[in-house]
Amino acid sequence: MVSSWLNRHQRMVRWVFWLTLILVLALSLKPSPFSIPHLQLSDKVEHFLAYLALGTLMGFGWAIHKVRPVMVALLILTLVGGAVEIIQGTPWIGRTASWLDLLADILGAFMGLMACAALHRRLQA
Repeated sequence: MVSSWLNRHQRMVRWVFWLTLILVLALSLKPSPFSIPHLQLSDKVEHFLAYLALGTLMGFGWAIHKVRPVMVALLILTLVGGAVEIIQGTPWIGRTASWLDLLADILGAFMGLMACAALHRRLQA
């Protein structure tokens, strides 16, 4: 049932991925003086949750469940997270880059992708 729903709605999940990516980038790259409400969680937890969502949506949207595609998707999300941290470290954004933020991004993306792969394998069995 879940598998057939995902197959029918894969295009929609891809659109949600792209919209989520735009939102994550916008929130990550906003200049420091501007304040937005946030979840009152640790910065690292917010990074983890954002990339968990991106990894999950990418995994479902592109039916990523084998080792090589998972690693490619993880590399893509790692590069996005790394680019965000590099840009945050520039003076015009007014924020700071952090290796721990990037680690939280990678762990979140990895967990999302692995959850999709595990669910796909379970549905196939």
